[in-house]
Amino acid sequence: MTTKKTVALPAEIIDAARTRAAQTRRQLAHKPGPSEMLTPQEQADAAPFYLVLRDYIGQLKKAREAAGVTLAQLSAQTSLAVETLSRLETGALTNPTWKTLGMYAAALGLRPRLVLEATARNGGQ
Repeated sequence: MTTKKTVALPAEIIDAARTRAAQTRRQLAHKPGPSEMLTPQEQADAAPFYLVLRDYIGQLKKAREAAGVTLAQLSAQTSLAVETLSRLETGALTNPTWKTLGMYAAALGLRPRLVLEATARNGGQ
């Protein structure tokens, strides 16, 4: 069994890394939504459910962050792997089950709800 040795880094290296991290956070602060990334035709062609799902997952993530719950804490409450939760929030998990979404919501004291809206084709607005 090997043990890890810790090495103290010079303060200037740490400061430079923190500066780069701050610059990266500023660059990534604005996350464009589908309307900014897709043309109207691309939006019309996109699977509507996917866009609704991404919005729903975004709401879950905001609720988790507002509650001060970490992914590790949520993992412990739901028995879902931290990696699974991270992939869900970043969009890498593109087809989550209802059970996964429900467990995530329930762990935050929320309840999933489906709502139907009429489309223009069906007499809606």
